[in-house]
Amino acid sequence: MKKLFFIYLLGMGCALSQHIFDPVSQAAELLNSFYPDQKEQATFSFDDPTKTRWHYVPHSSFKREGLPLSQMTPDQIEKTYALLDAFLSDSGYDQMEQIIDLENYLAAVENNPEIRDPTKYYLAFYGIPKQDSTWAWSFEGHHLSLNFTVTPNEIAFAPAFWGSNPGVIPIGPDKGKVVLKSDHNRGLKLINALSEKQFKKTLISAKTYGEILTENHASASFIKNNGINYSELNPSQQKLLKKIVYHHLERMEKPVAKRAEALLAAEDWNAITFSWAGATKKLKAHYYRIQGANFLIEYDNSQNNGNHIHVVWREFKGDFGKDLIRDHYGKEH
Repeated sequence: MKKLFFIYLLGMGCALSQHIFDPVSQAAELLNSFYPDQKEQATFSFDDPTKTRWHYVPHSSFKREGLPLSQMTPDQIEKTYALLDAFLSDSGYDQMEQIIDLENYLAAVENNPEIRDPTKYYLAFYGIPKQDSTWAWSFEGHHLSLNFTVTPNEIAFAPAFWGSNPGVIPIGPDKGKVVLKSDHNRGLKLINALSEKQFKKTLISAKTYGEILTENHASASFIKNNGINYSELNPSQQKLLKKIVYHHLERMEKPVAKRAEALLAAEDWNAITFSWAGATKKLKAHYYRIQGANFLIEYDNSQNNGNHIHVVWREFKGDFGKDLIRDHYGKEH
């Protein structure tokens, strides 16, 4: 069971707990466990262009940099998961594990274990994890891309991509299970809670686009919107939309989500838009996005007859910690 409490020691506050949130020490412990050739493979300069080169496709379709789980010892794998455990909340960590475990499911169903490989998730560090320094790290493989930027006072976690194939498991002991349940169910619940007039304004296309529009771009641009404004929703609909948005923060441990919470608090919520494309039923292709002045959530469930989910959290100024880095060095100088 993942830990439930922490002490927040990033210069942003403090609380009594059973666990110390100390990302620098945990990252350093992991790095120190690597052999020289492993460390060389796993570490890059902070400004290395590899940092913003990311994807969510299988390892056979995209050459990733970093050190894969397949080349780690059991102790190193345990330390890798401990670092993930420190940054992710209970729900985020559980979803990560389930996404990786789906590789085993796909390997069995497709009889293709060479492509569907749960050990082909890659760890990379950018810069040296030290107190009072800025560094970053990522953990990425099929249907998972987690990117963290750490300064002495704040943490950024965009882009954060989560995927699930199948979206709803059709056979086996887990039949009916939805790994990305909140993203899937709440989106459908909200679109079906709209009045006919609201729905007409929210629907931007009768068909989906087949993918999230921002794909794996290094930065996300504002998407021209024709959806419905938050201000045009009734209180119960607004509450549901907020649940969808904050779910992305709830995947992270509280110190990791703190900066994004401030970003959302500064939003003009009345201007946030909700847009929908495609069907409005389970196991039918559909897409939605929620967009504010500073953030974008895209959800696509087009492939596999509406049973293959891609969902991502992006920040227009904060992907890969761009604004965080600028603000940090601006204060130093």
